[in-house]
Amino acid sequence: MTQRNEEIRQPGLLPEIDLALLDALQINPRAPWTTIASVLDIDAATVARRWRRLHEERLAWFVVRPSAARLSPHLDATLLLMRCAPGAAPEAARRAAEPRWVHTVDLLAGTADLGVVVLGSGLAEVARRTEEIATLVEGEVVEQRVLAAVHAEDSAWRLGVCSATQRRALLPRTDQPAPSPPRAEMVDRLLTALGDDARLSVQELTDRIGGSEPTVRRGLDRALRSGAIHLGCDVASGAAGLGRGVLLEVEVADPERSGRALAAARPVHRCVQTIGAGNLTLGIRLASLSQLPGIEADLAAVAPGWQVRGRITVLRPVKRQGQLLDSAGRRLLA
Repeated sequence: MTQRNEEIRQPGLLPEIDLALLDALQINPRAPWTTIASVLDIDAATVARRWRRLHEERLAWFVVRPSAARLSPHLDATLLLMRCAPGAAPEAARRAAEPRWVHTVDLLAGTADLGVVVLGSGLAEVARRTEEIATLVEGEVVEQRVLAAVHAEDSAWRLGVCSATQRRALLPRTDQPAPSPPRAEMVDRLLTALGDDARLSVQELTDRIGGSEPTVRRGLDRALRSGAIHLGCDVASGAAGLGRGVLLEVEVADPERSGRALAAARPVHRCVQTIGAGNLTLGIRLASLSQLPGIEADLAAVAPGWQVRGRITVLRPVKRQGQLLDSAGRRLLA
């Protein structure tokens, strides 16, 4: 099979055991294989072998990122909705995804052709980068929504296959309150050392970072428990039976409280508080677009004042959480 045909071939739906394994890794990416095996009632060698196959086929991958749970005075982001010349959107999306400071790129259908999330140190830098993206893709910014807060990130989304009992067995046990994050230098060194492998051992991290193993162990523990570093496990949406996507712009009475409630809903993989016609923008994953009215009704029930200000269909993700994806939604290797 040629590379071109390989890229456009759609992945089949994963079996239940693989979906359960991926959900377990979304709950705790660093859980020992033996723990995951016990929770799923299979042997550890089978767990490791199935993960290796999923990873090699680019259907699933780890996400290692600084947490964006709260935008700080030193980090801002904006969602750009852009129009391109007829037929130019796929190439424009590819170009838009090139800068490292572009976090997300989606091909859209509706009032815009592209959805692009741009990060920057302050709104002035975000504005400069917005102009740069518009020039790079030769497109027009038809709407810009500045992010005020992040309630749900793609990397924290879960398939929801494991039961509550299984989830409790997978999560690390601690009765201690969340610590303060380690110094910024340690967080940066840990992020660089981890790369995109959330399961690197403390010894491997120490070899890459230097210093003593106890120091690295304490730094990693503090970074993870404080939320300074977020570990996740992403999956090709189509392989999980969720190959359709929609961006909803909604207005609610209390975006902070409703944002937290909506972030917990399984169809919501992205929930950000935005400045615009609405005050929340949601990313929805679903098996069929016919499910959207029912999903909206369920979401409205937990968000007083719910009013939909706009709907845009996501044709396919091109870049998600900084990771490039192919036309089948699988991880695209550099």
